[in-house]
Amino acid sequence: MQRSSWLVVLLLMTALSWAGGPRFVTGTQYPQAGLMMAFYTPQVTYATDPGGLSVYASHAQADAMVAAAAAVWNVPTANLTLGQSGQLAEHVNGSNAFFNGTEIVFPLDAQATNYLNIPIAVIYDTDGSVTDLLLGSGASSPSGCRQNGVTESVDGFGATGTIQHALIVLNGRCVTSAPQSLLQMQYQTMRAFGRVLGLAWSQLNDNVFTGATQPTAQQMAHWPVMHPIDVVCGPYTYLCVPNPFVLRDDDISTLALLYPVTAANVSPGKEVSSTGAAFVEGWTYFSTGQGMDLLNMTVTLSQEGGWQGWQEASGITGQLFQIDAGNPVSGATPLLLNSGVEWNIWSEYYAMGRVPIAPPFTGLYVVPEAINPLYTGSYALGPYVRTPMSLSVGPPAQVSSFAQPGVQQAFWTPMTNEPGTCNPGSDETELLPVAVDPSGWSMGLLCGMGHSSWLSMTVQPGRTWTIETTASDESGDATVQKAQPVIGVWAASDPTGTLPTVASQPVAMNAMALGVTQLRMAAAPTGANATYRLVIADQYGEGRPDFGYQARVLYADSVSPALLGARAGRLR
Repeated sequence: MQRSSWLVVLLLMTALSWAGGPRFVTGTQYPQAGLMMAFYTPQVTYATDPGGLSVYASHAQADAMVAAAAAVWNVPTANLTLGQSGQLAEHVNGSNAFFNGTEIVFPLDAQATNYLNIPIAVIYDTDGSVTDLLLGSGASSPSGCRQNGVTESVDGFGATGTIQHALIVLNGRCVTSAPQSLLQMQYQTMRAFGRVLGLAWSQLNDNVFTGATQPTAQQMAHWPVMHPIDVVCGPYTYLCVPNPFVLRDDDISTLALLYPVTAANVSPGKEVSSTGAAFVEGWTYFSTGQGMDLLNMTVTLSQEGGWQGWQEASGITGQLFQIDAGNPVSGATPLLLNSGVEWNIWSEYYAMGRVPIAPPFTGLYVVPEAINPLYTGSYALGPYVRTPMSLSVGPPAQVSSFAQPGVQQAFWTPMTNEPGTCNPGSDETELLPVAVDPSGWSMGLLCGMGHSSWLSMTVQPGRTWTIETTASDESGDATVQKAQPVIGVWAASDPTGTLPTVASQPVAMNAMALGVTQLRMAAAPTGANATYRLVIADQYGEGRPDFGYQARVLYADSVSPALLGARAGRLR
């Protein structure tokens, strides 16, 4: 399959939740979908709360700490300047920030409508009341400072796909007489600034977190600031890594994606993002030609005598692709939740804005890896909402090349160890569903973008019946890291193209068993036999060669004998 590097033109046309990429991507509710979202202005300023942070940290100390956390993001190769513009008009606390029954209301100058004057409002939550307001009663407790020491929220987006406004709330109850507590908050604030600037979490040198292999000093040094989950080494997580207040190359690479410095916008103190570096992009796909999204692509550089022993930068395949295309069970994705572009070619695409290159050239070693299944929800690598997907058994595809500074590098990576066929079988269409096998069992494959399996079933009145699907991997084993099956049921006479009229299970994996989605229902209590139309679909509207499933319908048409004696017996 031919891949064309013209795609990078759209990638760089940024209108400005994966540091391996952008946290926010425009969807179809914007004039152009698939654009990475950064701040509307490269001169991003913040205003701080005029109050003190805690009895142990005065306003001046807090301001100095926040300034140090913000300064980290001012790098020469990013068209971004982050600094303080002044103070808020009032100390924000539980008396002037409240829930009005519909939404949380902040003082006017801290609201998103004031973004032109204050793009980022930094609140010193002295008594923890604002943290409790945002996260729930008791959230500000000092016992939860690892998670709730600093809370960030991007609460304003522009009509063309830009970040307009954000809040950062510092929980004053987490600052104690221990000097490490203020440094811990600086570390958390630094990471919060990265999030509100539009950087996603990054998976790089992940063994630093997982401990799968003993991390080396160099792997520790290249573990990105924007890693999803901190290493557990005590209450002060900044002590877990060397030089905790220094951006890694991967963080700087994502900054270059979101805020590129080009020959057209270079200014004093800045340099073109590709100076001494390469822009790396690629397409990773099944041998069928279909793109393989939700892969973490990593780059390792060469050095004298071999390859470096650490990963340098990363990018997520499909980071600009539509994350949720909807399905026949729950319908189209609400516009407010829509993200990414629907063109299938984007499912395989990834990019790294700046990979350092030592002249005259450097070897690049590009390796795909599965995303850690723990990185979901608030820890997701970018705007992805589905569970990360696993890889087949066996070594992944690997590509090496030589790169020169200032040159765009492109990689085409066929994943030859992954399933190589896309044959969903005779599961037919909504207009012509295939009858459920008399055994009740069937095997299927949700292959092809948006493919669904349509079945039909005739049921006697007064019966209860159950549909189950078990998502399976390449070996046929149950899994939660492949297809996310959902189920819908209609009367056979219902018009097509409607939401389920009889029953539905719109959320995958609702049963206790691994990988199982289950829907129980009752037929009409009386009357004639009824025929139903069933669908099995991926919750996010995706279909791939590795989206296998096993389905069964549990239904007893009749029971013989109708009655059992006291000694019971075998039903048939």
